[in-house]
Amino acid sequence: MASFNSYVVFGVLVIMASGAVMARDVDPIKANNCETKMTLHCVNEVFASIFKTGIVTDHCCIELIGLGKFCHDALIKKTLENPLFKNNDTSVILSRGAQVWNKCTLVKKDVSPSPSPYKEG
Repeated sequence: MASFNSYVVFGVLVIMASGAVMARDVDPIKANNCETKMTLHCVNEVFASIFKTGIVTDHCCIELIGLGKFCHDALIKKTLENPLFKNNDTSVILSRGAQVWNKCTLVKKDVSPSPSPYKEG
């Protein structure tokens, strides 16, 4: 149950962090709709694999690749700027983020689209 709470905290932190930008600055996370491209379940799974220990399922890898590398990197960097994560080793977190991304690009290449159960004609 405690791990679920940490996932919820992460989601709240991402939302808070993206809203804490000065009005004159354009927030690249908001500008690229990074917050709306993944399900909360997959956000939690990816977060746990980068900031804790865990694995990312193939389904969530597909969502992560759909999110895009720019958003993936921007969300990690934004999370590291939060005071709650100041004790994390930035180089370790960035390395884990890169490992997750690289793993997911391989999964995306291995997973072919399922044929449609509906036949045309």
